Amino acid sequence: MTGTGRITLDGVSFSYRADRAAGADDVFGVVETDPTAPVEPGRGVSDITLSCPPGSLTLLCGPSGSGKSTVLRLINGLAPNFHPGDISGTVRVSGADMPTTPLAEVGGLSATVFQNPRTQFFTSTVTTELAFTPENFGVTPPEIRARVTAAADRCGISGLLGRKLSTLSGGQLQRVACTCAVVAGVPVLLLDEATSNLSPTAVDELAELLAELKAEGTTIITAEHRLHHLRDLADTVHYLRDGRIERSFTGREFFTLDDGTRRRLGLRSLTRPVAPVPTADPGAPAGTAGLELRDIRFSYGSRTVLDIPHMVFPAGTVTGLTGPNGAGKTTLARLICGLENPARGGRVSLAGRPLSARARAANGYIVMQDTGRQLFADTVIDEVTLGTDGDHHGGDHAAELLAALGLADTATRHPLSLSGGQRQRLVIATALAQDKRIYVFDEPTSGVDLAHLDAIATKLRELAETGAVVIVISHDVELLAACCDRVIELTPHRTEHESEE
Repeated sequence: MTGTGRITLDGVSFSYRADRAAGADDVFGVVETDPTAPVEPGRGVSDITLSCPPGSLTLLCGPSGSGKSTVLRLINGLAPNFHPGDISGTVRVSGADMPTTPLAEVGGLSATVFQNPRTQFFTSTVTTELAFTPENFGVTPPEIRARVTAAADRCGISGLLGRKLSTLSGGQLQRVACTCAVVAGVPVLLLDEATSNLSPTAVDELAELLAELKAEGTTIITAEHRLHHLRDLADTVHYLRDGRIERSFTGREFFTLDDGTRRRLGLRSLTRPVAPVPTADPGAPAGTAGLELRDIRFSYGSRTVLDIPHMVFPAGTVTGLTGPNGAGKTTLARLICGLENPARGGRVSLAGRPLSARARAANGYIVMQDTGRQLFADTVIDEVTLGTDGDHHGGDHAAELLAALGLADTATRHPLSLSGGQRQRLVIATALAQDKRIYVFDEPTSGVDLAHLDAIATKLRELAETGAVVIVISHDVELLAACCDRVIELTPHRTEHESEE
C-alpha cells in the first residue's frame, strides 16, 4: 500500500451529533457507554493538521477533555463511522481515506490500546483474546499460535497465557491490550492513556516496546498525561486545548521546557518522579482508631492472591498502597469495602471493633478503576447527591465539590458524556459527598492532568483531616508524593510452584 504507516490530517474539524450514546471525549470505548444515554452534541475538534511519517512517535498532550481521544478516533475510523458527527478536512492512514473506510477494514490499518482495556476485549481468556484479531483476518492456526507465543514473550505476559481475563488486575489487562496490538502486526499503533494503570516497571517495559516498534517502522501516536517515559522517544508533540492544537514542539524542545512553562501548560512531570519510600512496618502503629487487618487470606479458586498477617491504615491519615500489577491491591480494596470476604480466621476491625462484610460496606466507599460501573444518574449534579443526606449534602455542597474538581460547567450533562478524566473526577466528587469512615480510591488519577491531580490530592488531604481512613491505591508516583502520609507496598503472593510473571 502506498505510504504504508503514514498518517495525515489536513484541516480536520469534527463535531459529535446526539444520535449515538458515546460521549464526545470519553474513554474511547465501544461497549463502555450506555447505547441509550444522551451525548453532548457539538463537542469535538477544530482545524487539526498534523503529519506522522512511518516509524515516528507523536505525543498528544493537554488538559483532560481537550480532544485527544477524538483525534485518535478520527485516525482509526471510529469517528464518524461509529461515533456519528459532522466532519470536514481529510484524514488519511496509509493512503486510505478514513471517513469512508469500512470499519471491517480498519483493523488492517491500525491497532488501538484504549485507556480502559475492558472496553476492547471480546473473549474470556488471555490466549483467545490474543488470537481474536488474526483469526478474524484469516490467519492460519499455526501462524496464530506462533504470533501469540512470540508477542506474549516479547511483551512479558507469557505467565498470563490461559488465564481468564476476569481474574486479572487493571494493569495486567492493560498489558494484554498492548500485546493484542503487537499480535495484529499493523503499521500504525494508537495508544489512549495506555499507562494509566501500569506500575512504574511496566511503564518502563512499555517504553522499551515502543522504542522497538518504532525502530521497526511502526507509526505510533500516543495520547498521555504521564509523560516522562516518552523522553527520547517522541519526535513531535502536539499540545491540545479546547479541541485545537494550541502549540507544537519537537520532542527535544518539549522535554527541555522549564518547570514554570510546564506547570503553566498544566503538564505532568517531564522527568521521572521520585517515588515515596514505603513504610518499613505496614502493621504499625497497631491499636489506632483506624482500620486493622489480621490474618487476611483470599484466593480465586486454587490461586492465592492475598496473605497478610497484619496491616494497619490509621484514621486521619492518607495511606498509599502500591505494588506490582497483579499483587492483589484491588482485591484488598474490595475486601476492605465488604465486596469480598477473607478466608476463615481473617479479621477486619475499625477502632478495635470487628466488622462484618455488611458493616464494612456501610462504613466504606470505594472509587473503582472502571468508573463506568459507578455512574447511575441522569446528570452530573444528581450523581454527586445520589444516596446522600439532602439536609447535609445539598446542591450547594455538590456544586462546591464539582467546582473544586474542575467540573462546574458539566453539572447538567449526562455522566456518560464526559471524558475519561472527567468521569474519574466525578466519581471522586461522589465519594467525597458521602458520610463514610473508610474511603478507598483505586487509581483515582488515571486520565487526569496536573491541575486536577493537584485538586484531587488536596481533597484527599481534607478528607483525612475529618478523621476518616483514606487509602489510595496507585502507581501514580506524583499523586502519592502529593497526598500520602505513609505508603505500604503490597508484594504478590507466590507459592513455591509459582514463578514471576
